[in-house]
Order: sequence, then C-alpha cells, then structure tokens
Amino acid sequence: MSQNYPNTPGSKGGGASKDAAEKVVSRAAMLRIAIIELMLNGYRLTADEIAKQLKESVLAIRPRVSELVKLGTLVKLTDRKTNISGMSAHVLRHKDSLTAVDLPQAIHAKPRRSAPRAMYSDQNALFG
Repeated sequence: MSQNYPNTPGSKGGGASKDAAEKVVSRAAMLRIAIIELMLNGYRLTADEIAKQLKESVLAIRPRVSELVKLGTLVKLTDRKTNISGMSAHVLRHKDSLTAVDLPQAIHAKPRRSAPRAMYSDQNALFG
C-alpha cells in the first residue's frame, strides 16, 4: 500500500497496480471532491448510488469512497443496501451531515408536440 494512502491512490504491490495508482492521482482527487460535495447535501447513499448520481463507473467511485471512509470524511452507517452486484453494501453519510435528506425525484418532462395545433377543427382532423 502506498505510504500516502488514503490521501492518494495506493496499491498492494508493484507493477501494473502501482502504475495505475500513480496514473489516476489527479482524477482521484477530483472524484473525491465530487463525492464530498454530493454527500454534504445530507444524502445517505452506497458507493454504487454515489457512482450513479455522479454518472461515473463504480470502479472509479468505490476506491475513492474507501479512501474517504479511511480518512473519516464519510461514515459507514449500520444500514445496508444491495448493490448492483447483488452484494450488501454499507450506506454512507458525510461526517458533518447529521440530518438525512432524500434525493430529489427525477422530473420527466412531457414530450412536446412537433407542430402547434391548427386553429380550425377541420385542420385538426388533417394534422391531429
């Protein structure tokens, strides 16, 4: 494991995993900031749910969540949810977010008509 872990990505050995850890340092920092900003809203989410909200791969988010838990920024709750792999995952919160907040519901916009309604009823019969 890197001597700077969890402040920077680490690896358990050398070779490819060490090279990968060194390559993602700047992206990892950006993802940690995005995770913190999201979780400061008071949401209670699993790592996979965080990935979905940020529109990122779970493979990019899970290690960042582990780093933030190890740093004490994110706190594991006793609640668990099933993640996309079917395994049980901890629900997390930001250390400073003591009140839970639900995610806003997605708003689905109604599709618009491509053409305005005709002014006269006989025209509506042709185009309606």
